Amino acid sequence: MRVRRKRLPILAGLLLWAWTSGSYADLIHFISKPIRPHYDHSHTTSQIEALWTHQYHFPMMHNPGLTMAEHELKTNYRFQGSRQGKAGPYRIWASSVEVIFQFDRMDVYLSSKYPVGSCQYKVILGHENQHVAINQRTLAKYKALMLQALRSSRDIPTKAHPLTVANLDQGKARIAANIDGILYPLYERFKKEVGTENGKIDTPANYRRTQALCRDW
Repeated sequence: MRVRRKRLPILAGLLLWAWTSGSYADLIHFISKPIRPHYDHSHTTSQIEALWTHQYHFPMMHNPGLTMAEHELKTNYRFQGSRQGKAGPYRIWASSVEVIFQFDRMDVYLSSKYPVGSCQYKVILGHENQHVAINQRTLAKYKALMLQALRSSRDIPTKAHPLTVANLDQGKARIAANIDGILYPLYERFKKEVGTENGKIDTPANYRRTQALCRDW
């Protein structure tokens, strides 16, 4: 399993959640683009190994399967504000907050050496689908944690509870920092956990067990 991480521009997605009560109604939207893995059966084992950068890739061990995934966390917000007189401080608040947390790519490579339907093909496919399931399960877990954290936090200013700042730049920086402070620690935990969980099935012992399921590798 190899995970590549990147942050991408805001993309259109599926609206999953919105706050529906109190002053947070219609403020925070959690967006996720559903993804299905793309299965590639056109690469040889050696071509797949050239993509593989894993601690268990030894010279005497071949890797006929690989799952590569890319995920992203992006935030975007709009704000409004008012000023108390010409020289007074600004009162600002978030009018809309969007959060994108999703896999935007998941490619599964299966060695072309083994025909579709063969024992080896089925074993490789089964192993890689475990990685797909781990990715999707861990993402769903951290979606829920992020939503819970957003719901319970009062660090995002609303019109009823605005921030008082000296200028608009300071206000924008405060809002962005508060949103990041809620979400990015969880994102770091997600990245660590998805790697750990995938690593549990990418071990020499597990490879030996799966290889024993078929002959003529």
